[in-house]
Amino acid sequence: MPQHYEPLEPELESMIRARLAGNPIINFLGVEVPELGRGYAKFVLPFRSGYANSIGLLQGGMIASLADEAVAYALWSLTPGEETISTVEMKINFLAPVRQGPVTAVARIIRRGRTISLGDVEVFGPEGKMAAKGLCTYIHLQPR
Repeated sequence: MPQHYEPLEPELESMIRARLAGNPIINFLGVEVPELGRGYAKFVLPFRSGYANSIGLLQGGMIASLADEAVAYALWSLTPGEETISTVEMKINFLAPVRQGPVTAVARIIRRGRTISLGDVEVFGPEGKMAAKGLCTYIHLQPR
């Protein structure tokens, strides 16, 4: 799993972690965030029985949700406080089944544009095998 990133200034990291603490889906899923950097985030999702599909694998929507949130928070590190962002498109390829956890998403921003940004995410199972690869597009919305 790639782990090279530029650290955040303490004030910016504190602001992003406060946003994480107030995020309902992050709290509901029990996601942990061990690493944040400039245009980078690493998210870890536990595998709970309620996250499985009917054949006992981690449901694909859970993987996609983890991936989307990881890329969004990588982008928050490059977004001024008054701006908001929203996902406009997401593509994810599921490469291997996940039967247990934890599951780790490693996200990087490929391009931070003025109105559209692009992020890349890789999701790994507990043995470090890549389970999914995604590409996420976000729009930047100015405050009204």
